[in-house]
Amino acid sequence: MSEPVLKLLHVAPWARTIGGIEAVLARHAEVDAILGFDSHQVSLFDKAPSLPEEPYSPQAFSWRTTPRQMRMAMARTCANHAGSVVVWQGAWGLPWFADNDGSRRRIIYLHDNFARYAPLLPHLTGLVDGVFCCSKATAQQVLLQMPGMTSDRVAVPPLPIFPPAELDFRRPEKREWIVGYVGRVERTHKRLDRLIPFMSEINRLGINCRVEVMGGGSLLPWLMRRLGANPSVRFLGVQKGANYWRVLQSWDAVVSFSDHEGGPIALLEAMSAGAIPIYPTMMGSLGDDYTPQVDPRGYYAAGDPRAAARALQSLSSSPPQEVAEMHQRAHTLAWRHAVGDYERVFSDFVHRVAKLPRISRAPRGARQARLTDWLPLGLITRLLPGALLR
Repeated sequence: MSEPVLKLLHVAPWARTIGGIEAVLARHAEVDAILGFDSHQVSLFDKAPSLPEEPYSPQAFSWRTTPRQMRMAMARTCANHAGSVVVWQGAWGLPWFADNDGSRRRIIYLHDNFARYAPLLPHLTGLVDGVFCCSKATAQQVLLQMPGMTSDRVAVPPLPIFPPAELDFRRPEKREWIVGYVGRVERTHKRLDRLIPFMSEINRLGINCRVEVMGGGSLLPWLMRRLGANPSVRFLGVQKGANYWRVLQSWDAVVSFSDHEGGPIALLEAMSAGAIPIYPTMMGSLGDDYTPQVDPRGYYAAGDPRAAARALQSLSSSPPQEVAEMHQRAHTLAWRHAVGDYERVFSDFVHRVAKLPRISRAPRGARQARLTDWLPLGLITRLLPGALLR
């Protein structure tokens, strides 16, 4: 007799923008039904309405919305999916909404490195039954910082990427390296403002290279004003499909300036095409795991874009055979995610947690109202960020 269909509810800050969580959710939208789930997605801040009969409910919250309004709206939405295993993508807002999510079991999916989640984890103890992590380092911290969480309730699925089979990690020998950045062009989190001192140090060192920025975001106009006249910098905008992979295939290296990451997926995609990572030491992400394995010189001090430029100088001056081996190592490490079994690991874990005894507090009645529930979210995040954890 076949196992009954399991109800699954994904809750995420955003589901229809550009980012790692959104890429994972897009994959779930394609495969959850195939995996045997009755699946639905809820986004907290997306503005675009859902299509008729689409298993997706955007809440369209904004900085003006109060926690009280958010709690009421989420209670109504979750009531339509009562009895689901709820996967809280990124765990944002869980302390606010857990008592009304109607969950059968509750899982958090930590898409960032453990340092980013360290302030939150103690507040999630007693609220969750299982945890997905992007890296083993984050999984180890979860077991240390969340009493009652055991190894059978923590999983590290291989983040999925889907490069075309014809990608080739090899590069022709050439004098000019192409160094790329791919992702959101933002100051917050991604810290693309650091591209300015990165380019300044490249020019000072006389490195023969071209830097390409692929993606869009609020910082793009500012960067184009500052660097648009520099012939060594190209802004490619958002690329999709075959054009996206064609650009990655042309890069010799891929650079990150982020303050925190979990994967990131964009780094894995570039590495699958053979790009050598130049990555900050943020600890607990896959970039931290993989960059030293490709070449330790690419692993630079976090927050120091000039050090990233010096790493580029060292890597690009290596003998051709060493460079070829770096390209191959980058490809091999990332290709594990292209031929991995993300869906199986995810499905097996969700079904396992659904059968384990509940260790989270059951919905309803667990959270008391607070004065901050009547304040707009924008004010809370600026002046009272601790209220986000209660």
